Amino acid sequence: RVSHCHIVMADELDPDVEYVLLNKRDAKVYQVPPAASASGHKAADWKEAIWRGNVRIVGRGKELTIRLLDSGSGSLFAQCVIPEGAYERYVERVLDSSRYWVLKIVNGQRHAFIGFGFSDRNDAFDFNACLADFKATFIDKVHEAKAAEALPKKDLSLKEGQTITVNLPGKGGRRRVPQVPQAGYAGGVSLAPPPSTGTALQTSSGKATEIATTAPEDDFADFAD
Repeated sequence: RVSHCHIVMADELDPDVEYVLLNKRDAKVYQVPPAASASGHKAADWKEAIWRGNVRIVGRGKELTIRLLDSGSGSLFAQCVIPEGAYERYVERVLDSSRYWVLKIVNGQRHAFIGFGFSDRNDAFDFNACLADFKATFIDKVHEAKAAEALPKKDLSLKEGQTITVNLPGKGGRRRVPQVPQAGYAGGVSLAPPPSTGTALQTSSGKATEIATTAPEDDFADFAD
């Protein structure tokens, strides 16, 4: 399922420009009793909602803000400011549901916790995905880049006196000698070897005739005079 959260590219970030990432209706706020255990809160312990309205997630630079707005007038009911997109410290998921969270609302030196959630599961999915996408896009990648820059770089330059040996094919190695077909054999047919100089050949009359080994005659010798 595709989230409706709109994430801008990192090079489009302007610390002075506010951009909207998500808008949702029918968000609910609850008064949160103290957690029953150290593990966290449970939505089943909450009573009826004390407020209903719209939620808007906006970004400014690397700061993320969750705003709860009146559905009629658009006035601000409460907001949760998340520096550096580290939403895990300000938005805590409850133990018994995927649709509800506990928001940490900070006002100066004071802070309070409120229950927050949606009736629709898809809205809750989009809300959570928007927070995670923002952190992965702008925060985690920046930290990874800084960590990569901090790693010691390998010095691949040659030191004084060092040399490089390169082995090229055919240099200093064994060369392959092309195979020459054996005499008297071609294309799978056995042929008789050519006669050697001074070899006697058998004629049709049965007599052996010796081939002279003299030099070839000059065709133009008769016209030398």
